[in-house]
Amino acid sequence: MIQTWTERTHDAINGKRSLLLAWSFLCAVILEFSSILDPTLYGAEADSVQAIVFLLSTIVVSFMLYPLIIGYHWVILAIIRGQHGQFRHVFRPMQGRYGKHLLSVVLLSIFRVLWTLLFIVPGIMKYLSYAFTYFILRDDPELSVMDSITKSRALMHGRKWEAFKLISPFIPIYVTGFTLFVIVDSVLLSALALSIATILVRPFIVARFAVMYEDMRRTYDEQWNKSA
Repeated sequence: MIQTWTERTHDAINGKRSLLLAWSFLCAVILEFSSILDPTLYGAEADSVQAIVFLLSTIVVSFMLYPLIIGYHWVILAIIRGQHGQFRHVFRPMQGRYGKHLLSVVLLSIFRVLWTLLFIVPGIMKYLSYAFTYFILRDDPELSVMDSITKSRALMHGRKWEAFKLISPFIPIYVTGFTLFVIVDSVLLSALALSIATILVRPFIVARFAVMYEDMRRTYDEQWNKSA
């Protein structure tokens, strides 16, 4: 299945890789524009109060804009399905059910952080378990956030090792960026390294998950209909 999913992903995004990378870059710029304004990134002096204000404002603005990433997932899912996608479509989660989409981002972020605190492996497992949540929010808008997360876990049940192998070619890029983020003694350069790594891997990981989601959802629906 891994080879099949990989080939289907390549076929679906063939000729669109540069465009998806450009859209990934634009999303990153929009999400992080408040951080870019932080003078401490450029070596400027800032007192503790100013630093706290910038930190809190960055967190708030990032969370408010984070549904853009959901929209990015939706655009790639549309492309995988052979539909037409445009960058303006990444704003759709902010135009309808914004509160629900924002809540999904917040909850997934909290869950992933908490699981990662237990050790890296549980964090990776939960990251994979929740990987289909944003797709489900598009296809099943009537489901609550928790139900969407639960359905993602159900779709991924017994498939996490396959999912890990599916995205494994891109893990070294992200690990490199994260390592530089940790060891580089410069806030600006370390943040830039992690951002670049994220931008580079995002389109291809999301696209592979989208292809896998299509098959897992079909299998899940068939089993559900049989049991009914």
